[in-house]
Amino acid sequence: MRCPVRLLLALCALATLFSATAQTAPSAPPRSPGSGFVDPQGIPSRPLPRDTDLVYRGPAVDTLATVRQRGLLRIGVAASDPAVMHDAQGQLIGLSIDIGRRLAEDMGVQVQFVESSWSQIIPDLLDRHFDLIVSGMWITPTRALVLNFSTPTASEGVYLVAHRALAAGKTTLGDFNRPDVKLVAYAGTMQELLARRSFPKATLVLVKGDENHLEPLLKNDAHAALVPSFAPEAIVQAMPDKLVLPFGNRPVALAHTAIAMRKGDPDMLNYLNTVLEFHRGSGWLDERAKHWSDYALRPR
Repeated sequence: MRCPVRLLLALCALATLFSATAQTAPSAPPRSPGSGFVDPQGIPSRPLPRDTDLVYRGPAVDTLATVRQRGLLRIGVAASDPAVMHDAQGQLIGLSIDIGRRLAEDMGVQVQFVESSWSQIIPDLLDRHFDLIVSGMWITPTRALVLNFSTPTASEGVYLVAHRALAAGKTTLGDFNRPDVKLVAYAGTMQELLARRSFPKATLVLVKGDENHLEPLLKNDAHAALVPSFAPEAIVQAMPDKLVLPFGNRPVALAHTAIAMRKGDPDMLNYLNTVLEFHRGSGWLDERAKHWSDYALRPR
């Protein structure tokens, strides 16, 4: 079958048009590897790093949802004036108790306080005996390796409490930074680090977390102790014939207390920080801290 002349001419013209377009169109730039960025210094790309196998955390518990479904917030506490105390009837009172009750109220659940000890409270949290630690716990780098901390709930001073007779005439840091001075501190805590940094020449007497760190002073076996407190005057007023604050109300250092929780739960941590920021802004946190500091100063 023969093609009509007009169709043949049209096909020839179309072929000519495509040929001309292909000759005049600009050629595409050569593709470069990666993002296309060329390092002007000519530094070669690094090889893939060789590292240990990546560590993946197991599935985390949604503490906020669990507590709300359970209808009960379980809070771990350990004795620490004025954060966690017992009244004359043996009931728990203090700044941390108020914060724990307010947290449960804001969440719309009941609260249960589970008493522990300072040597056991972190293992108890990790073993899920309770949901949070609200006990005036200090924020430290060592604890932050295994716990997550909220924003601070309060600031607490570390004070030098001295034996009135043995430390008579000692009024400066240098007076206590001597080999013949025995200084008491809790072992493995910020007090021990502070003692070694600020009093490196003193003879350090370390006690365990559940022991009374004032006991060596009361037995005339030490000159002074580093004592964390919201109200150091209350300690001295309880035993004015034995103890004194050689630096007055001036702390040797400051520490921040916070709520502690298990790692891997950003929703609960975000909720805690939100609640604390709200009550800090309203003035409630400062009012409660002052209330319990004043309470600790009153004779009981």
